[in-house]
Amino acid sequence: MKVSFRILNLLLLILFISGCASQSIVKTEKDFILKNYKYVSINVISSLPACDEECEREIKNIENQLKEKLKQSDLFEIVSAENQKLELTINIKITELIRVTAADRFLIGALAGRAKVVGTIELFDHMRTEILGKFIVEGLSSGGTVFAGTTKQAVEKFIEQVINFIYEKVTL
Repeated sequence: MKVSFRILNLLLLILFISGCASQSIVKTEKDFILKNYKYVSINVISSLPACDEECEREIKNIENQLKEKLKQSDLFEIVSAENQKLELTINIKITELIRVTAADRFLIGALAGRAKVVGTIELFDHMRTEILGKFIVEGLSSGGTVFAGTTKQAVEKFIEQVINFIYEKVTL
């Protein structure tokens, strides 16, 4: 009887701490290549029907982190150049933002759900005045446990996928 009780406790513990891993998804309409771009700017906007002050802060945070990560990647000479002639603009429209704060996670645990960021990314070539490509990126936090991630993790996954996707297109 004690053995089955221990096994039952172990199973409950595993179910309690196991959950969904964080993930990200990239969908593209058509294939494209990014070559010979030195100057790039990034614009992040919201197309959410209701975007409060906290939402606007998240959008600005996404934009700032993307700029910083692109600068660190050395894919382009100048990122978000103010005085330079723009060659490529990365327009990001946030279409879905589900926030889960650390307080939400602490108070209601796994029932808080998964944080999610979805955006449509459009790459605009200023020299040819055309859209080179569009793709959709989705970043999800881990979920299903009291130790699951928050909005910060979903944003990190989103940014990671945007940078990785652009990196693949530049270094083909």
